[in-house]
Amino acid sequence: MEGTNILLLIICTLTAVALIVAFVKIFLEKSRPPIRKTPARYVTISSDDDVDSFMAVYDLDWKPNREKPEELSAGIESIINNIESISPLVTELSSRLNDPDINPKDISKLIITDQGLTSFILKRVNSPFYGLVQKVDNIFNAIVILGYNEIYRIVMEERTSRIGLRPSRKEWIHSNLTSTIAGYLASTSRIGVPGGTMVTLGMLHDIAKIIMEQSLPRPEGGFPEDPRERLREESELYGIDHAMLGGMLARRWRMPEKLITVIERHHWPMFWPLREIAHDSPDTVKELALLSISDVAAKNFMQELEGPYIGNDYYRFINKPPKIEGILKPEIMRDLKRIKHIGDTDTAEATAAKQP
Repeated sequence: MEGTNILLLIICTLTAVALIVAFVKIFLEKSRPPIRKTPARYVTISSDDDVDSFMAVYDLDWKPNREKPEELSAGIESIINNIESISPLVTELSSRLNDPDINPKDISKLIITDQGLTSFILKRVNSPFYGLVQKVDNIFNAIVILGYNEIYRIVMEERTSRIGLRPSRKEWIHSNLTSTIAGYLASTSRIGVPGGTMVTLGMLHDIAKIIMEQSLPRPEGGFPEDPRERLREESELYGIDHAMLGGMLARRWRMPEKLITVIERHHWPMFWPLREIAHDSPDTVKELALLSISDVAAKNFMQELEGPYIGNDYYRFINKPPKIEGILKPEIMRDLKRIKHIGDTDTAEATAAKQP
């Protein structure tokens, strides 16, 4: 009997302890402040920084309209409507490149479904540009040797060319330079942007410039190299700039909305500070920072611009110094020089072919 009483006492004690623990946990949960999402990471200005000079780069006498035009001119509307839709393969590859489980076998199976594309890639891969010792005779090996981003750039070139959007030598070089730099920055900045996304944006961000060059009247003497001044002239001449027009084209191609937004706004970092852009475009501010800096760096490489051109806040945001030398690092200079070389070589060959 005494043993039974002891057992009951132990059970009651354990039950009481369990109840006390449960009440304490409930009390702590109620008193704990609600979990809040970490706010977007913004660039801070230290006491050593001159705030006025930090913001002076955005003190401009003209800025583009952030709103989409209510309607396009009849000429531009007609041109856009007559452009074929880009191949769904572009969007498919772009999403695959952002997949952490990506593998060469799956990508090669996707590409070889198009015989013309396969031939184009192999021809490009085996060109003197890459200087491969051994000839590549299949897409799988091409991917293994050159990497996904390089193959994707070749795919983009072939797909846009197929629907009649053939860039000038200058635009071909610029899109490939920007794409290469953007992929590199996505990897080294470590701010959580997939390299495949930046490769896509690098190739497509100026797609509307091709339309303007091929189908619209140009100002006497051409457009200025200064990107801000070019946007101003495009807006005055066509009622829309190439960035906004490129976004409209990408939307008609049913590309992901995130990519469309970045294409439309890829020059905004030249006009407004990071905090303001992050407020308006919180989901795309990282891509905008990477793309705009890559765009400027590509123009610096070609000696079309000089200097960072974008506020220090964007460079700090991607963990890079606000110097072009900190972007055009030696590890990518070889690839950039190759792109310039193949652009120059193709132009020379095309000129020679036209001569009687």
